[in-house]
Amino acid sequence: MPVYPCVKCNSPVDPGADRACKNCRESKPLNCSRCNKQIPTEEVFEREKLKTKKPIFCLECGEREEVVKCGLCNLSLQRHQAKQVSNYPAAKNYHPHCLRERQKQLDRLSKVSPVMLLAGFVVGGLIGWVKMGTVGAGTGAAAIGFLCYAIVVGLKAKLSPK
Repeated sequence: MPVYPCVKCNSPVDPGADRACKNCRESKPLNCSRCNKQIPTEEVFEREKLKTKKPIFCLECGEREEVVKCGLCNLSLQRHQAKQVSNYPAAKNYHPHCLRERQKQLDRLSKVSPVMLLAGFVVGGLIGWVKMGTVGAGTGAAAIGFLCYAIVVGLKAKLSPK
């Protein structure tokens, strides 16, 4: 576990093992690397994950500076830069530009769905007419039309950010 200098006496403090500075008994021996607020060792963000010496953060700054993965492109970003589409704690985080691009794709799919319904009606009607005549034309048009429409709606639901 890495050690950090005490803010008061500069002696080493281990955030994982020490509750206060062993030398001067300072109860808040560490500084947050972002906001410079004095913090006790219990308020170090993810102190159990400190294996090498790196910047330490208070709980507020640590949550803000935490590195997360984008739900669409799977690249890293800081939590404060991320966008979420729901308020659930386990909701995925997204780059703002990735979210905009996905929304553009979903808008295009919304425009394509009526065209797919019409194309399915035409193709289904032709297939039904050739195979079974007048009754088959109506049945084939309805079946193929709604199948094409359902495929587009299902694709839109699958691609929607959650």
